[in-house]
This record gives sequence, structure tokens and C-alpha cells, in this order.
Amino acid sequence: MNPNSAGLKQKGVAVVTILLLTVLSVTIVSSLFWDQQVQIRSIENQRLQLQQQWILRGALDWAKLILMEDKKFSAIDDLTEPWNTPLMETRLDKYVEDTKVQNIAIKAFLSGEIVDAQSKFNLRRLANLGEVDPNAIIIFSRLLKKLRLPATLAPTTARALADYQRQQTKKNKIMSGKIGFNSVEDLLSLPGFSPQIIKAIGDYTIFLPRNTKINVNTASLPVLEAELGITAVDARNILATRDNAVFLNIGDFKSRTSQLGIRVQSRNIAVRTDFFLILGQVSINRSSVRKKCLIERLPEGAKLIWLKDI
Repeated sequence: MNPNSAGLKQKGVAVVTILLLTVLSVTIVSSLFWDQQVQIRSIENQRLQLQQQWILRGALDWAKLILMEDKKFSAIDDLTEPWNTPLMETRLDKYVEDTKVQNIAIKAFLSGEIVDAQSKFNLRRLANLGEVDPNAIIIFSRLLKKLRLPATLAPTTARALADYQRQQTKKNKIMSGKIGFNSVEDLLSLPGFSPQIIKAIGDYTIFLPRNTKINVNTASLPVLEAELGITAVDARNILATRDNAVFLNIGDFKSRTSQLGIRVQSRNIAVRTDFFLILGQVSINRSSVRKKCLIERLPEGAKLIWLKDI
């Protein structure tokens, strides 16, 4: 073999080997950099989520304080009080630390509102300790008709709640004020309910831990109409007189509605509220967290009943 050709072949092999090693090295380095970027992004996301959780926790404490202060100075709850003022989207940039890795400008916003949970029809009333409540079924049926939904869903819901409670009683697991359904979305397990129906009744119904009364100072038109068994015209007249002056007590409510020619027979009404819904949203750049919680306002403080993502 010609020594020159053998040398050229060896040099060619060496060059190819060097090129392969170079490509392999670049691939490994690129992979390492990619993994590093993924880890950095993961850490950043975790940091943003943690910041959002802490901001929402602070907002929840702030909302509790508003509700407790309101209780100190007011014997009634109505829509003119400070707790009913929504927190519009507020920038929090100066309260959120920027990342030191990529120097991305932070855009942070907080918004939220407090809603009177007793302005809604409490589905808990449909059954108690395994027995359906015929009067509550009638009221829920009226509300469903007002919303142009099948009234047959009312007895269906009541029977399902009663059946569940009886089953729990046999297992000795039932506790006072506890039922098997905690949110309106749980009704999807029952025949006849759909996501569209759940959405339609979501603003007017709720599951609360115990029986409650409708707050006539905060209830909406459909809820008032269903609860009191009155016409839409009468319900609008009640809202109009409420806008002029809130109802100070049940006697005041019955007296003023009587002057309007409306006879109120319901005993399940009040002018004060124990349960409130708190909704909050925190957005940091493209990351957003929305939470909803149910608060029970007690003499000794505000108790968190449940907290969930929305």
C-alpha cells in the first residue's frame, strides 16, 4: 500500500472523528443549557405561584377584617355597605420582586369582591336529616321556573339529598349541619342537570353548611320572587323601596311591603347575614390564579368553610 494514501486515510478518519466529537459536544452542551432553562422556568413559575398564594392569603385576611368591622358597627347587612364595594384590578408591581435571572418586567394585578351568600337560595333547605322539605321544594321550583328551567329538578334534588342523608345515618357518619353536596356543581351527578343548567342557577343558589334565611336587603329579583311567592312586579316594587331605604328589621320589611299591597308570608327571611363568598384573582405576567372561598362570620371571628380554585 502506498504510504502516502494510508496517511491521507488516517488523517481523514481523524478529521471525521473530530467533527463527530464536536457535534456530540455541542449537542450535550445544548441539552445541558436547555435543561437549565427548563429548571429556571420551573423555579420562576413556582416562585410566581407562591407569590400569588401569599397575595391572595393577604387579600382574604383583609376581606375578613372588613366583614368583622362591619359587624361591629352595623346590625344589618345591605348592598350599601363597604364590603359590597368590589376591588377593581389594582396593580401590585412594587410589591412583587422581579426575577434576577432574565430581568423580565413584572406586571402584577389583584382584584376581588365579597358576595352575600345568603342573598342566594340555600339548597341545604331541600332536605334535612333524610326528610325532604315540601315548602323548600316549592320555592326552588318557583326559582327554576323564573329561570326558565324544568321545575322537576327541585324534587329530584331534594330526594337525592334526603337519600344521601339516610345512607349516612345508617353508617352513623352524619353530623349536624353536614350534607353530601358542598357546591352547586355537585348537582351534575343527578339526572337532568347539565353544565348549562348549573351555570344558569349558579348566581341564585348555593350550598351552605346549615339552614339559613334569605337576606331581603341583598337578595336578587328572582330569589325574592321565589322565596316570597310574589309576582315579578311586586318583587321589583320591593327592590325599588329597598333602594330608597334598606330594611332595618323584619317588622320594617313587612310593614313597608304591606304599604305596597304585598302580603309576605315567608318566615325564612332576615336582614342580617352570617355567610359570605369571597372571590379573588391575582395575575402576575401570564400566570393567573383565581380563588373562591366561603366564610362564616361568627362573634369570635371569621371562619373559613372552604377554599377552591375557579
